[in-house]
Amino acid sequence: MMMFLSLRITRNNSNLKMGKTSMPGNFVAFFSLPTIRRYGCFLASLMLGGIMAMPGLRLFAQHAKARRVAIPILLDTDIGTDIDDAFALALILRSPELRLLGVTTVSGDTAARARLAAKMLSEAGKPRIPVVAGKPGKPLPIDQTRWAENFTGPQLLHSSAVDFLRDQFSKNPGKITLVAIGPLTNIGMLLQQDPSVAHKIKRIVMMGGSIARGYDDHMSPDPEYNIAMDVSAARVVFASGIPILMAPLDVTAMLQLSARDRQRIFNQGTPLAESLAALYRLWGHPTPILFDPMAVALLIRPTLCKTQPLAIRIDAKGYTRVESGEKSNAVVALHTDPQKFFDFYLSRVAPKALSEFRFGTLNSSWWSPNDWAGR
Repeated sequence: MMMFLSLRITRNNSNLKMGKTSMPGNFVAFFSLPTIRRYGCFLASLMLGGIMAMPGLRLFAQHAKARRVAIPILLDTDIGTDIDDAFALALILRSPELRLLGVTTVSGDTAARARLAAKMLSEAGKPRIPVVAGKPGKPLPIDQTRWAENFTGPQLLHSSAVDFLRDQFSKNPGKITLVAIGPLTNIGMLLQQDPSVAHKIKRIVMMGGSIARGYDDHMSPDPEYNIAMDVSAARVVFASGIPILMAPLDVTAMLQLSARDRQRIFNQGTPLAESLAALYRLWGHPTPILFDPMAVALLIRPTLCKTQPLAIRIDAKGYTRVESGEKSNAVVALHTDPQKFFDFYLSRVAPKALSEFRFGTLNSSWWSPNDWAGR
């Protein structure tokens, strides 16, 4: 905001009258007509600099406000099998609207998954966020966990995931959102052991289910992995009465991360970007589909999807069936604009656009030349 003062400047330097106030002679000297003529450009540049700084100040104020009202969350993940969990954790770490209180791992070798999550947090400068392994399950492909094979750190707690979750919700009843991007085993066990915890969970934001679209180009529902891997746990969660925000395949199966966008992410030059690049190489597939990041993005930016309250029933095969005429137990995302999602995601995880990189600094080792075919 600029203030314009009407100054009445006298010819002699004895007085400067601003309204009815008289100023000392040395103050008048600075505001005398010759001085104003001499330093006018300098004063104008100061005023212009203040105006130019205002957008940056507004951005700083917005960031500070976001930190003050950040949503406390816990992340339950099967990081290490598909690559999208790592991309989801990266989005959490780059979003000031969220305050990550801890991570629990689920499915297969949960200890190896915990080491991976802990190393990724440590590399990103968050070594104090606790990570707890869930109950081990049957062996699954976890090639990415080789990246953290010998990792140790104080944030790797020797508790159980269920006990850790119970303690966190009991200490902060009704305040914590649980972000679930793996099978619902840990949450189902928690609710079975202590049903009263349901009233202490603010809500669950999850990637899971399939309403009208399946994997790939299937224009009919499929049994979605996170639900089908533990049907009994999913049934417990959907019957718990906890508010659920659900990102199914309908808004996630089409989110293929292009070679150009991968290039942009992996060349950010940050420890987080280097972690994602290393995990991508170990994953060993060409094109990630960002299923899990959509659940995180939906928590931060609800307008990315059109949602509808639905009554969801889990059948024996893991299909998420819509029960018409029944009371809704989840708010379900049904439609999205993939480009808007990627614009949002890249603005957080890869704020530096490709055009900002100097020629010759791009690292081409993160992708195959075949990835550029047809692009």
